[in-house]
Amino acid sequence: MNCPRCQATHKQWKTGFNPSGSQRYRCGLCNQVYTQQPSNRGYPSQTRQLALRMYLEGNSLRAIGRILQVNHQSVANWVAAYAAQLPEAPRPASSQVAELDELYTFLGSKKTNSIS
Repeated sequence: MNCPRCQATHKQWKTGFNPSGSQRYRCGLCNQVYTQQPSNRGYPSQTRQLALRMYLEGNSLRAIGRILQVNHQSVANWVAAYAAQLPEAPRPASSQVAELDELYTFLGSKKTNSIS
């Protein structure tokens, strides 16, 4: 094992683990702290893409989390990040037709306010 700064091979001490779980080392000559073989954190991109496809098919975030054995909040973060990358939907300058709901006219013409 070589120090990345001074290339020394002796006086290399273990100094715990980094947040992803890889062993950290410290060089006794130059005090450089380094990780020899860092491991990647997170889920593979195939898992993220599968979660997005499942979400677009109509599955809930929790169902996707149970099926893929990931946290549902991670799935929600992936969906939000993907949605942020999408271009903004085009909006018309003005609308020609307005559609009203018939429920408003029904409630407005109702004779009583309470249900018997």
